[in-house]
Amino acid sequence: MSVKGSINALKKMNEKMYPKLSADERFKMVIKAFVKGDEVQREKLVKSCPQLTYLESDHSYTERIETSRDIVTVFIIQLLEYDKVISIMKILNGFNYTERNLNAKNFVNEVQAFLLAFDSFCGEHVGIESKDMIQAWYGYDDRYKKKVEKLKEFIDFYQVDHDAELKEIWLEKVFLNAWESRVKA
Repeated sequence: MSVKGSINALKKMNEKMYPKLSADERFKMVIKAFVKGDEVQREKLVKSCPQLTYLESDHSYTERIETSRDIVTVFIIQLLEYDKVISIMKILNGFNYTERNLNAKNFVNEVQAFLLAFDSFCGEHVGIESKDMIQAWYGYDDRYKKKVEKLKEFIDFYQVDHDAELKEIWLEKVFLNAWESRVKA
């Protein structure tokens, strides 16, 4: 068989086999094609994927549900990061954080702006209390609600004026941007 004949036989085999791949097989092959930089192979795999018609809940509703879950997840990840830094600050101060130093105040401003932006996003822009948003997605684990409370207590100790500009940056660039880009009203 000639090279051209072998290539044609391979193409015909691919045309017959690609539609029969399971979702898991196709997924793995597409990822491997990405890794290899084989755009032609990736495109063949994607285009040969069986097309199906599904019934789903209203797209606007579904997008709000998924986006709210994603935003709360991002909030929780950042919350844990702030909690970690505050724990380190407490350790470095010998668990005695009664000294209010300037560097800590800048950090506290950032944490406060973050929490206020999330509260504002949830309450003013989504119409749901922030604690209820956390409860809805992570209510099975009370640690997150307790972490928010502890962070607020830590912030109250420093008695800083909230940084409205930083709060607006968090609100606009993170929370509202994610919401508005995915939830087309």
